[in-house]
Amino acid sequence: MIVISRELGVTCNACHNVQNFKADDKKAFKVGKEHMKLTQMLRENGMDGKKSAKATCYMCHRGKLMPDYKEPANAKAF
Repeated sequence: MIVISRELGVTCNACHNVQNFKADDKKAFKVGKEHMKLTQMLRENGMDGKKSAKATCYMCHRGKLMPDYKEPANAKAF
């Protein structure tokens, strides 16, 4: 969790209820749990660091709780 907190630029209490670390009463905890599943899925499907980049929280977050990336307004759908 120390690595994840550094990749997001936050401390434990940003996502966790420090009185009960397993509690999911914070929205950030629930979102983080889903994003961790996404990161694991990416690793299982080739982004494991062997032949390409390794999927991590830092890939999108760059040390910030909320990623800066925004889809361009003129982006075309597939």
